[in-house]
This record gives sequence, C-alpha cells and structure tokens, in this order.
Amino acid sequence: MLRPKRNQRIAEFSFSRNYSNAILLGLVFACGLAVIWPHSLLAAAAYPGLWAFSYLVIYAGTCRYCVYYGKKCPIPLEGSCVHHFFEKKEAPFGCRQLFWATVAYGFRVILPVIFIFKYQMAGWGTLYFSILTLFWIIHLRFTGCPNCINVQCPLNPEHH
Repeated sequence: MLRPKRNQRIAEFSFSRNYSNAILLGLVFACGLAVIWPHSLLAAAAYPGLWAFSYLVIYAGTCRYCVYYGKKCPIPLEGSCVHHFFEKKEAPFGCRQLFWATVAYGFRVILPVIFIFKYQMAGWGTLYFSILTLFWIIHLRFTGCPNCINVQCPLNPEHH
C-alpha cells in the first residue's frame, strides 16, 4: 500500500492545523444536501439523520479504539466527541476499525450518490465527488495520516 511520508507526530490536532478538513467535510455535507433538496424533502430531512447516525457508527466501531479518543483528531467531531457516547476500548486498532469508518462514511454519502445517479446530475456529481476526493487526499496525504501517532492504524506511515 502506498502510504504518505511521515511529517510530524501530533498528539492532538488543532483547528488551525486542520481547518481544511473541517471546511471540506462541511462542503461535502452541504453539497450533498443541495443535491437531495430539490428532489425530496423527506430525503433532505433524513440526510442529517444519516450523518448523525454515521457518527455513532464511527464512534462505536473506530474512534473508541483510537489513541485520539477524547482528544482533537484530524476529522472534525470524531475523536474529541466520542467520549460523550462510548467508553474507550483498549483493543488494538486495525482493519476492523477501518471497516467501520468506511461504513460510517457510506452512510454520509449514500443519499447524494443515489440522487446523483438517479437524476443524472453530471455537474453536481462532478462537484460532489471532487470535494469528497479532495477531502480524502488532504486527510490521507497531508493533514491527518502523515502526522498521526496511531501507529496501529494500517494507514499510518509507520504501520508495519
């Protein structure tokens, strides 16, 4: 697997260091809502609920196993909020935790993706997938993974 090069080892991420992740994740949400809204008010109402549910999934399956539990992590509202919902687990962080993170993000993108394909919205689809891709590139290659101290994570540059 191609992993990013190590930049730093950050024990707690500040907003000023990670504002790009917060802005891009907010844009993913807003763009998804803009895709859904004109076609179904019911789906538009369900969309924030799916996002909220996705946080519970990622908290239970991923964040409570992470070294950033209870601290600011690279993704907004994840590591710094998990302790309000779930107790920390001391089990190893690995592929199972990445699976649950993938499931959580699936909940976040499923409705916009369905609407983009159902209504053949090429422009919105290009915009939505561009923002989502940019979010992941920045997180995985620049702000998050290259600075993360969670060496048990398979995405960490120091994972063996």
